Amino acid sequence: MTATRPYRERKSVNSACEAILKLIKPGDVVNQVGKHSWWQFWLAITYGAIRWHQKKLFGKDSNWKDTHTMLYLDEENTFSVELPKATMKPLQEYCLSSLSIYRLRLAELTQDFVETLRYAAKEMVGEDYDIGQLLDIAIYGLLGYDHQRPLPIFDFGRKKKVCSVGVRVAFEYLYKERIKTEDSRPGKWLFYALNPDKWPPEAIQNYKGTDVEATSPAHFANSDYFSYEFELIARFDNGKQVYPKHPSRSRKKPKYVKRKAR
Repeated sequence: MTATRPYRERKSVNSACEAILKLIKPGDVVNQVGKHSWWQFWLAITYGAIRWHQKKLFGKDSNWKDTHTMLYLDEENTFSVELPKATMKPLQEYCLSSLSIYRLRLAELTQDFVETLRYAAKEMVGEDYDIGQLLDIAIYGLLGYDHQRPLPIFDFGRKKKVCSVGVRVAFEYLYKERIKTEDSRPGKWLFYALNPDKWPPEAIQNYKGTDVEATSPAHFANSDYFSYEFELIARFDNGKQVYPKHPSRSRKKPKYVKRKAR
């Protein structure tokens, strides 16, 4: 997602990892803002398509700039669906990127739940990145099918996933295997209902949930548009915490004002 040169500076990498590890927890979702060099035209096209779709779906005032979604499991293992295949990568390989950390609010992720997420992620490791599915999402965005994918156009196989879809699959597996009961409502777990404060009545009336395959990075970054499934924990850029700002940096010292003698 970022250039490799900065990661050769081990002091910066170690400092960034130390700062992130103070806040991140197993089961957290990590969104990244993709960056590319001027000559990487294929990345420019890919990131542009993702952002166009997300901005169109959620609006210009939403968080629509994220281009990649991963699932953090531990310092050495973050599940990431990327070219050419889904993989596990250590924190030190992406700690200097522009990233946001989101935490599930629907359930407390106990160690057993995290292990279930880990199992689901490992089952997808090694599977090919599905460019066809990415094209599907972009095309259906153009055609107006924002939340569902009625017919797969370029889908190459059920096991192939794009980044955010792979993370969504892991959470839906957790729900199906460990949380869902006979009394649970039908349908998928995440992004099931729209927030009436964020959507027009006609959108809510026609909404039938977001298909797993239609999940984008912006779904995790804008869960307040649904049922507040995730909360923003922190943002980092180049290893520096930019949200929430450190109290000692954000809190201004009161200015001393000399009072005039009466």
